[in-house]
Amino acid sequence: MQTQTRSKWAYGIMGALVLAMTLFNFNCGKVEKGNAQAQETSQKSAPPIPAVQTQTTASIATQRLSQALSDGKYVYLFFYEPGNIDCETMERNLDSFARKTKKNVEIIKVDRKDPNNSDIVTRLKTQTAPIPLTLLFTPNGGIMAAFTKVITEEELTQAFPSPKKAETLKYMQEGKGVIICLSHKKMSSRGEIQACCSQAKDKLAGKAECINIDLSDPKEAEFIKELKIDPNTPEPVTLVINPQGQVTGKYDGPVQVTNLVEAATKVVKSGCCPPSSGKSCGPTQPKTK
Repeated sequence: MQTQTRSKWAYGIMGALVLAMTLFNFNCGKVEKGNAQAQETSQKSAPPIPAVQTQTTASIATQRLSQALSDGKYVYLFFYEPGNIDCETMERNLDSFARKTKKNVEIIKVDRKDPNNSDIVTRLKTQTAPIPLTLLFTPNGGIMAAFTKVITEEELTQAFPSPKKAETLKYMQEGKGVIICLSHKKMSSRGEIQACCSQAKDKLAGKAECINIDLSDPKEAEFIKELKIDPNTPEPVTLVINPQGQVTGKYDGPVQVTNLVEAATKVVKSGCCPPSSGKSCGPTQPKTK
């Protein structure tokens, strides 16, 4: 029964937790109060945040998370319950990772049973989540990974995304389409195509974002491979991913603004599936474990 519960919760966690960014105003370095309501997203209003009766100010954990993201840090947010053996093991792994890593990361531990943490537990909907639960936030406020079991230091390290992948996933989590232009400086049509992507973004009026990736950037090599783009391609490649995480357009060389706009709002009714299904044709969300 516990395995079934863990599996069911894990299946839906990325769909539920990615809404956290719209519930917290992380990027502005502000902290909402416990009885605040969810802000309106670019597509529709999120449901109201349940009122927190036990406190009227943000918990220390909430304040630390907001400050760490404002400072440009990655954050491992660790939910635990005292006396749980798996939680104790996971805590030791996190502490060891923090001592050894060279990454700009902060570890924040949250006792789920402590009433003082009710705001962050409620907002992230982790009241009944399997524990130990470890969430990886990127500096832009996106939730990159969610682990619902004990994981190793190596797995903690491998969960970090490239900068462009983190940016892409953040926009997807905000319910926006993403237009990705992959090129390098020697391509003569690079500027023209990047300009088309920017114009398409403007026409979409907040429904999509544009990201430029240098095919020669070693930091993005794995992401480029994941997108199934040949880094030695002779022309720029433009990918369009709709808000559901479906790749709805791929263009080699010159592209029309109207094609990008149409692809960014297109929904494929069969084939590719949203990221939370585990079958996305777009950037792969790290599997919830």
